[in-house]
Amino acid sequence: MPQDDKVVYMKRPGYSLRGVAERYRELADQRLTSLLRGMLDGVDDALFDRAERAEGGSAQSGYFTAMRQMRLQRRQLEQAFRDALRAGHQQASEVADDAWEQGLSLVDNERLEEELAIEGMVSKAKSRSSRALDHLCKRLNHLEPGAPVEPDTLSVGPARVCATFADVISPLQLDLQPRLVIYKLFERHVVAGLGKLYDELNTMLAEAGVLPVIEQQKSQKPPERPSTAPAAQPQRTPPPADEDGAKALLSVLQKLVSGGAATGSAAGSGPGSASGGPTSRSEGAVSDGNADGPVMAGEQVLSALSGLQQGLDGGPPQYLSATQLKELLRRSAGLEGMELSPETGGTIDLVSLLFDAMLDEPHLLESLKELISRLQIPTIKVALLDHALFSRKQHAARRLINEMAGAGLGWTDPEQAAKDPLYRRIETLVNDVLVHFRDDLRQLEQALEEFQTFMAEERERAAQIEQRTRQAAEGKARVEEARERVEAEVARVVAGRPVPDVVRRLLDEAWGKVLFITRLKEGEEGRNWRHQLGVVDRLVWSVQPKTSHEERKRLVAEIPGLLHELRAGMNAVMFNPVDMTRLFKELEREHIQVLTRPLARADELRREAESAALLREELESPRQDDRSKAELQPYCDQLDDAEVGTWFEFRQGEGKAIRARLSMRLSEGDRLIFVNRAGFKLAERRRDELAEALRGGQVVILDHGELFDRALEAVVKNLRRIQANS
Repeated sequence: MPQDDKVVYMKRPGYSLRGVAERYRELADQRLTSLLRGMLDGVDDALFDRAERAEGGSAQSGYFTAMRQMRLQRRQLEQAFRDALRAGHQQASEVADDAWEQGLSLVDNERLEEELAIEGMVSKAKSRSSRALDHLCKRLNHLEPGAPVEPDTLSVGPARVCATFADVISPLQLDLQPRLVIYKLFERHVVAGLGKLYDELNTMLAEAGVLPVIEQQKSQKPPERPSTAPAAQPQRTPPPADEDGAKALLSVLQKLVSGGAATGSAAGSGPGSASGGPTSRSEGAVSDGNADGPVMAGEQVLSALSGLQQGLDGGPPQYLSATQLKELLRRSAGLEGMELSPETGGTIDLVSLLFDAMLDEPHLLESLKELISRLQIPTIKVALLDHALFSRKQHAARRLINEMAGAGLGWTDPEQAAKDPLYRRIETLVNDVLVHFRDDLRQLEQALEEFQTFMAEERERAAQIEQRTRQAAEGKARVEEARERVEAEVARVVAGRPVPDVVRRLLDEAWGKVLFITRLKEGEEGRNWRHQLGVVDRLVWSVQPKTSHEERKRLVAEIPGLLHELRAGMNAVMFNPVDMTRLFKELEREHIQVLTRPLARADELRREAESAALLREELESPRQDDRSKAELQPYCDQLDDAEVGTWFEFRQGEGKAIRARLSMRLSEGDRLIFVNRAGFKLAERRRDELAEALRGGQVVILDHGELFDRALEAVVKNLRRIQANS
């Protein structure tokens, strides 16, 4: 034991209020800082071990980056933790509730996992040290009367200690998995030592004369309910490595469900036509903890659920509310008069809320909702068998639902869904689970592998087609960009200047092709492109009225070279020689007229030149007004943020809609190419045009996040809101 852990307490009849309070704070800070040092000593080894076992270079890199940051920032972390503890002592009397207990600020799925990990730590620590925490709060309230101190507001209580550590490491740029490993180390080395700290603090306060004796309130232990069968539940696959953490997380979620049951819905509106049953979530979240009578054993519950899983009245199982499902279990053969345990009832409530949220998903097609709803009972069985369903994102049952929902994003409801290969595969997979899955979780892993194999083959076929689609789109885009660029440059030169018909035809029919091919081959940086644009300027100048004899002399000298340039370029693109001769004869007549007509007045030409310059400026400036552009900008930003692979829904008249995936961006993001599930081109849209449709609701960006994870986040968020408002 370290030397600073040896504390001798002296009894004394009286005490100094200030002295005892200072000694209390010093002892708490000393012990917690020592525990943190022990935890930080083991960070390197733990992260290195995880890095060696990680699959993939990016995962390993995340662990090694975390090792480096924790090593470099260790001294600052220790100091920040000490400072936060000292500040916490001063603020304890001013804080009514802790942020971790009042409500989660749910930003994304990673944030949700992190906060639930902290909730689990706090829940286990409070459960293990409930008596010591209660005594410590009573003594502190006696020592410093005023704002009452409770376990959740206690400066050294589990909630505040865990929140302090979370705040300290929050500035570090750590990936989720290394961060969760660090939280686990904190739980093992610091949180696990809080019970001993509370005992020491209680002893110190008691020996200083602060409530030396606390009378215990006797509580009657509720009689155990008789059970008609063994309580053990079958487990055919090994439990997860962190079974305690998974149980703690499930306990936290069950408490949230029971806390929100009497207040209202926890998942929003009902699942609609997909469920076929009641949509009230409060109806399903009913506590089973106060019922009398024998309790159903785990094996009995699983057996009864397997019976319901086969389907009611011989048909496919219908979606059931938690209340309906519990009632059917109580009426199952051999279970009449028996009750569900609170843990089993809470798990059924939680899974039912999750399915409520998943079936509320607006972008999930009804035909797919109906298939996913059939997995309600198998998912309840999984939750009873394996607590890691809610804590492990890679759990097979969780990934299976996510994979099916993700595959369905690109699926437009066909009139005959049974003919769609994807629908048939998902339907077959769901039916296999309903028929064969009883209590062996490996069956779900096998189903997941089969579906992933099917989807990998479908994606590979689509990728080959999409590659050809991209190549064709790129070629077409280059052609259109070149044509638009040529038209824009010619319009810019001609704008506001009198140009004879022969010159317009020459530019449109002949020289425009020369510019087009050069732009395709060399781009805008090529020397030939710039030179050929100069030919356009010279040609247009050659037919403008002249104001002096010097200009006429210059024109005479310019004509032979200009005609040579035009002839060479047109021959290079194999322009029709007969048409070329005809155009040059007409151009010759225009040049003769320019050389023979009276000289133009300089002031008139100056005004014409100024008008032409203004016209060119209008052509080059965007025609969309600033207000309209500002209104569209948020929608343009959404399009810019959408990753390649994001699914869009294009809504047409009479409620029809098609779904397409963003395949590529062209023309510096101005053109967006969309393909269907098979990889064929479905649409091509301009960025501004698409932003306008997005603003008007004709186009919707579909959320491609994990369905199960989003549902869990929504349920926890709504339960928190209900709890805060109750």
